[in-house]
Amino acid sequence: MLKAASAAAGLAAAGALAGAGTAGAAQRTAWRGAAVRPVERTGRQVAGFRDASGRVTVSVFSYHGSPAQQHWIDQTVRVGDGDMIAVGGGATAVEGPNGALLTASYPNDDLSGWTVSSKDHLDPQPHELVAYVIGLKIAGMTRDQLLRSVHVSRSDSGTAPHPEAEAGIPSSRDYALVGGGFKVNWYGAGNLATASFPATDYSWKARSKDHVVSDPASIRSFAISLRRDLPVGRVSSVIVHADSGQAQHPAAVATLPPGYALTGGGAEVHYRGAGNLLWRLEPSTTWTPAFTAASKDHHIADPATLTAYALGIRLT
Repeated sequence: MLKAASAAAGLAAAGALAGAGTAGAAQRTAWRGAAVRPVERTGRQVAGFRDASGRVTVSVFSYHGSPAQQHWIDQTVRVGDGDMIAVGGGATAVEGPNGALLTASYPNDDLSGWTVSSKDHLDPQPHELVAYVIGLKIAGMTRDQLLRSVHVSRSDSGTAPHPEAEAGIPSSRDYALVGGGFKVNWYGAGNLATASFPATDYSWKARSKDHVVSDPASIRSFAISLRRDLPVGRVSSVIVHADSGQAQHPAAVATLPPGYALTGGGAEVHYRGAGNLLWRLEPSTTWTPAFTAASKDHHIADPATLTAYALGIRLT
């Protein structure tokens, strides 16, 4: 009964938007143009980790976007340590009352920061987007040396209501997957993230979907990898995951084993109906190397499960 009622409400919302015709589309386009312009801010350190060797140092930096906006477009948080490079990150929008969802979480071009985007959908939801970046440095290596040891692969989907893309690393023998991200290229009502996760030990997959109102879009997937053989030692990597129970708003936390430093994380939502959408991809803000993910149904009830992932490295 709840699902039927929620579906009716969702269809009514779709009808209202469709009835607005060209004027409604123009309003949505105008609002997207009025979203906060892209900015870069240096983050504040909220967590830090070292691997078992003591040579790998990871810090999590965050920036709290304010004042509240309905849409945040390409907001970049930079690492707060000039010796570090960005290898991971995430963002937290808002769960309610209406909710705002994620549309981007990916590395910037020079790996000095992490770029994120979010939006409300159908119902207004001003929110303060929190952006996170995971910074990495390794004792005995300069930033330039570390930068030359990192490879960022990109893969683009075609335009579709539910686009999907998967980026691979150069070589599973020579490189270790340490993180990844996504960017949805939407232009109308919105196309929202449902997955950004390590599909294998050597590839990163991203998915998104339009919701209630049609808006075909493309998505770009990013895979970040680090050379296994470094001048100061060999990189050992690990990928762990944790599953939620089934819920309308599922959440899960993936925690690394002792001795590994957090480098990245992601999530995959397993929905079966209208859709369940990511609103939280958050690296640890405590001293435990972990990654938290959460999603929600929106307008139409669709309980789902979610898998959260955490990636880490140590030197041997």
